[in-house]
Amino acid sequence: MESHIIQFLNKNQLDRLDELPDLMHHLGYSFKNNELLVRALTHSSVAKEITKRYNPAEAIPWNERLEFLGDSVLSLAISTKLIGIDHNYNEGTLSKMRAHLVNETSLVSLARTLRLGEYLLISGSECGAIGPANRSILADALEAILGAIYLDSDFTTVQKVILKLFDEKLKVDTSDMLENDYKSRLQEFTQSRFKRAPTYSLIDRKGPDHNAVFEIEVAFDGLVLGVGTGPSKKQASQDAARKALIALEKQPSLLSGTQE
Repeated sequence: MESHIIQFLNKNQLDRLDELPDLMHHLGYSFKNNELLVRALTHSSVAKEITKRYNPAEAIPWNERLEFLGDSVLSLAISTKLIGIDHNYNEGTLSKMRAHLVNETSLVSLARTLRLGEYLLISGSECGAIGPANRSILADALEAILGAIYLDSDFTTVQKVILKLFDEKLKVDTSDMLENDYKSRLQEFTQSRFKRAPTYSLIDRKGPDHNAVFEIEVAFDGLVLGVGTGPSKKQASQDAARKALIALEKQPSLLSGTQE
């Protein structure tokens, strides 16, 4: 363990470190160098808090650099997997599929499955303000852990961990990955900026069951961003999200009156 950080941690934070074997079990990977895992779980807030309070002789590292590495490792692992799929997808289509798989919403879902918030080293003030369940903090920490695994082992090993984590998401039909792209992009935009998701409402349904047309609107904080149509609610929702993204691109100030 990183002795120069441990000596400054409080009891609650030390208790979290005692639970790291459980995290490694859920990951399916045991670290040879536990210091890498500790660093991956260290949020900038606790590193800065320790530095300000104790002025340690050595700088307290946090997970930013490992997150940078993990982002690239994750992208390469998923890209390699998608290239192996038996379809003649072009670069643009593959990029959309990868974006659907590794967006913030997907990473947060996996981080919560791992109960990552329970292991994070985070300052008391940060915990009180937004909590360890904060979306970006969880997503960043997961990427940092992947970067740490890569440094602790090799690409083949971390790729196995990644494919295990993404197993269920990779089982989704590839057409669904593409179809879900608009909704994922819209939700990622509103979540990252406002910490809230848009809502979808069925406003009309026409035609017989075998040839129905659904009309769905997507709204955010009461503001309708787009209305979509399609032969299913799912496709109509995607159309609505697509139109919302177009509207936001044409008018970036559309949500300027929304409270962040």
